[in-house]
Amino acid sequence: MYIGFVLLLSVFTGSAFAQKLSIVTEDFPLFQYYKNGQLVGEAVDKVQAVLRQAEVDYTIHVNRWSVSYTAALRDANTCIFSMGRSHTREKLFTWVFPISKFTTSFYGLKSENIKIQTLGDAKQYKTGVIRNNYSHQYLKMRGFKEDQQLIMLSSFDRVFELLEARRGLLDLVILNDAQFDYRALTDPFTVQLEKVYTLENSGAQLYFACNKQVPKPLINKMSSAYKALLHDSSLFN
Repeated sequence: MYIGFVLLLSVFTGSAFAQKLSIVTEDFPLFQYYKNGQLVGEAVDKVQAVLRQAEVDYTIHVNRWSVSYTAALRDANTCIFSMGRSHTREKLFTWVFPISKFTTSFYGLKSENIKIQTLGDAKQYKTGVIRNNYSHQYLKMRGFKEDQQLIMLSSFDRVFELLEARRGLLDLVILNDAQFDYRALTDPFTVQLEKVYTLENSGAQLYFACNKQVPKPLINKMSSAYKALLHDSSLFN
């Protein structure tokens, strides 16, 4: 379901590279999320700063991850954040600048006492993942099968309810650790969960990336803006 509005966060430029970009994303605390009706977060601040520095005209569209990912992969003049950079995706997008490092873990009900020592141990369980997100692709590359070990979810909005209600059908969920920590601030159900295994993805980073058809001069302009801010702005240090 499409979230009911588009944030029109535009900066007009009269430069030779003036071209409106469609920026797609998802609601993903604490990197980008809604607060008092506004899209805020670490990633939002960085993306806006770079696009402002580059004098790029743009709109941000917030949707479910699978919808945003498909749009960025399919539509010319479209960029996406915050997306984990991986071997699977490397040649599919133009990677413009990093946003933040991240870690990802399996979580399960404490009452189930699930023990995982290696990633292979997780194959005996059913794990909820979002289609085409970093964890889905990471696990598929390592032999996890859809509709066997991996249960496709459209979003994590009700994931904890599913864990409780579908015991035996869904054993684990895999979440960005920052996402879980944020959810734990307001959702009392999280006290019933525990981290059972963290993916060995040390150094993995979330990125701002673009469709391969976004013109190279525009990519260079955004990349240069990022590099300038990297040296001059505390936001990137």
